Amino acid sequence: MQRLSLTATDQELTIALVGEIVMDMVLERKSEVTRLVEEYAGPAVSLDLTGVTFMDSSGVGLLIGLRRLCQERDKQFSVRNPAPPIRKLFETLRLTDYLALARPDAGQPAS
Repeated sequence: MQRLSLTATDQELTIALVGEIVMDMVLERKSEVTRLVEEYAGPAVSLDLTGVTFMDSSGVGLLIGLRRLCQERDKQFSVRNPAPPIRKLFETLRLTDYLALARPDAGQPAS
C-alpha cells in the first residue's frame, strides 16, 4: 500500500488505501494503521479499498488483524469498494461476512 488517507467523524474512521497491499507494504504500514485504529475513539472503522489494485495473503492478514483489533476494542469494522478481483478473493476465502464487506451498490455490509 503506497499511501493512505483518513476521514474521521464522530461515528466512523475511514482509512482509504491505495496501491498494492503486499508483504513489503504491510510491513511498512501495519504499525501506522494499527495506531490509527487504537487511537480513534469512535464506534466504527472502515477500510476503503477503491484505490487498491492488488492484494496478497499478507494484505488479507492485515485486514483480518484489523478486524480482530476492532472487535477487541468494541468497534464495528467493514471493508468498502474492493476491485472485482479483490472482491472475488474475499468470496473465495469466504471472508465477505467476516470482513463486513459492503455491497458495491448499496454501501451496506453484505448479507
